[in-house]
Amino acid sequence: MNVLKYQNLFNLTELWKIGGLLSGKFISENGVFASFGTEGDWPNKVWIKGSLNSQKLLTVPSLLKRKPFSLAIWEDENKDDLLGEFGFHPSSELVGMSCDLASFSFRSDSPIKLQLAKTPEQTSIWSWGFFEAFGYEIPPITVLALGEKVSFFTASFEGSPIGTSMIFKDSRSISGIYSIGVIPSFRGKGLANHLFEATLAQLKKDGASRAVLQASTMGMGLYLKYGFQSDFKIRFYKN
Repeated sequence: MNVLKYQNLFNLTELWKIGGLLSGKFISENGVFASFGTEGDWPNKVWIKGSLNSQKLLTVPSLLKRKPFSLAIWEDENKDDLLGEFGFHPSSELVGMSCDLASFSFRSDSPIKLQLAKTPEQTSIWSWGFFEAFGYEIPPITVLALGEKVSFFTASFEGSPIGTSMIFKDSRSISGIYSIGVIPSFRGKGLANHLFEATLAQLKKDGASRAVLQASTMGMGLYLKYGFQSDFKIRFYKN
């Protein structure tokens, strides 16, 4: 596995693991890992260490207990036939991306202000903004539980909350960007660009020299514009 892919996946899976440990449950068995929140829709992920095989797929049902989840696969070879035998079907795809931040310079007059969500009121606003932007729930109780490990930012424009972002610096000092989203009523105004710039600026203030993220097909154009490169694909499967 190349270094950039390893860094991205380490950041992502450590975030999922922390999500389960601090706000729900994290379990592992036979190289299969599962992380679930007690409330809400996140992380609710299953992933596999090493090569995908029948034995590992047989382990998955014993960990789930009928909870809704997504199985994440990032192997280079396509295993849709094997996954299909066990009832797994493709549901979505993300692209792992990375960028050297050395050349990034941020504006001092950004119209976006980031507010770190710490109090119950602030976490409720963040959770509301996230749901509006993405259509699924990370509840305030989860935001509070992860607050010492993950930075949750509410973005404001002209005094109104308009979106969210997250920064997670993992145990190996890899910095990941998550949850860049603008609520529907503020879309089409170029605010996603400003939100992303403000989040990159926060990373640089925190001393980060490189960032990783996972992008949807729709979001890739934004990240490519700021110098991010595509490194690998992550496929998600439902059962």
